[in-house]
Amino acid sequence: MEITYEDFEPFCKWKREPNSDTLEIHLPGFKRQQLRVQLSSSGNLVISGERESDSGGKKRNRFQRELKVSNEIEANQVQAKFFNDILYVIMPKRSTAAAAGVDAKASTMTWNKRLAMEIIVAVSSAVAVGVYVTKYCQCSHLGS
Repeated sequence: MEITYEDFEPFCKWKREPNSDTLEIHLPGFKRQQLRVQLSSSGNLVISGERESDSGGKKRNRFQRELKVSNEIEANQVQAKFFNDILYVIMPKRSTAAAAGVDAKASTMTWNKRLAMEIIVAVSSAVAVGVYVTKYCQCSHLGS
């Protein structure tokens, strides 16, 4: 007898908080060992599971869900917990201080570049004025 699969879409619910997002996946009848949570090479979160059907025999229930991980999520800090038939996938967000630090650093670099350019323009202008004044003073002195 050949194994047959019945694909299903489990009930999911998002819980959004300031420091993390949590995906709750309701999986009655599953055991922790029948579930997988992985980060794919493309950076997506892949959640899947497979178990024997309640009707028994060679029939199996399975699901797979793939999520794009937002840039605001610390992908290497994602955790999964299975409790009371619910899989909790906890995705911590990057700290706002770290994100602000990156923006502040970029802003400081831009400001430093602008300041350097203004100094170069000021020095160049001063040299040009000095050359002009020196040359003009020599010419007017010779003409007298």
